[in-house]
Amino acid sequence: MEDTGEAKSVGTVLRVVRLLRFLAETGGEVTVTQISDQLQLPASTVHRLLHLLIAEGIVQHDPASRRYQVGVELIRISSLIATGSSLKAIARPFVQAVVDRCNEACLFVVHLPSTHQVSVLEGINSSHPLRYELQIYAAHSLLWGATGRSVLAFLPEAEQEMAMALGTPSPADGRPAPPRDQLRADLRSIRARGYAVSWGEKIPGAVGLGAPVLMKGDKVVGSLCLTIPQMRFEAAQEPALTHLLKQQAELLSRALGYKGSYPPAAG
Repeated sequence: MEDTGEAKSVGTVLRVVRLLRFLAETGGEVTVTQISDQLQLPASTVHRLLHLLIAEGIVQHDPASRRYQVGVELIRISSLIATGSSLKAIARPFVQAVVDRCNEACLFVVHLPSTHQVSVLEGINSSHPLRYELQIYAAHSLLWGATGRSVLAFLPEAEQEMAMALGTPSPADGRPAPPRDQLRADLRSIRARGYAVSWGEKIPGAVGLGAPVLMKGDKVVGSLCLTIPQMRFEAAQEPALTHLLKQQAELLSRALGYKGSYPPAAG
C-alpha cells in the first residue's frame, strides 16, 4: 500500500510541473484564476504552490497587476540544460554590440532575488590576448563588483538591506563587506550617475563597469557589465565606455518591455 505522505509529495510535484508548463507555454503573465481554471485546482492550492516557487525565484509576481510569470532563476536553470533561453537570446545582440564597439569583455548578469545574488547569463570576450575567463552561470554576491552593485543600487530598499545583512566578504581578497552606511552612500552615488564602477573587488587587477537592465513592471532584471584589465584601462575612457554601456542597457531594457526613464531616477 502506497505511503500517504509519499503520495501527497508526488501529487505536489505533478502540480508544480503542470503549473510551470502552463506558465512556460503561455509565454506571459497570468492570474491565479487562469491557473486555477487551466489546472482545475482550488485557488488556495494555486496560491500555495506559487508562493513556494516565488521564494526560490522560479516564479515572478507583479503585485500591481497581481499576475505571475516565469522567474529569472528558472530561466537560468533552463540555460544550464539547453542553450539559448529567451532572455539570453534577447540579450546577446546588445552584449555583442558593446564588444564590437570597444573590444572589451561584456557580460549580461541576471538578478537572483531568492539568494540575493547575480549570475552571468551571457558573456562575450574581447580579442585581446590578456583577458579573463568568463564564468557563465556562476553566481556572485550583490555586494561586490560592478556586476553586483549595478543591480543592488536599483533594488527596493528592503531588498538592499537583506543583501547587506549577508555581509558576504570580497571574492577577490576576502576583505569584509563595507559598513552599511558606507555601502548605502555608494549605492546612492551609483543610482545618481546611472552606473557602477569597481576596482579589483571580484577579480584582482580588474576594472568593472555596470549599468542596470530593467523589464516590464520597472523590475531590475540584471545589468550589462564590462570587465577590463586595469593595466589596459585609462580613467579618460570611463565616460565613453559608460555611455556605450548605458546606451545598450537601455536598448535591452526597452526590448524587455521597460517604459520608464533610463536610468531610473535616483531615490
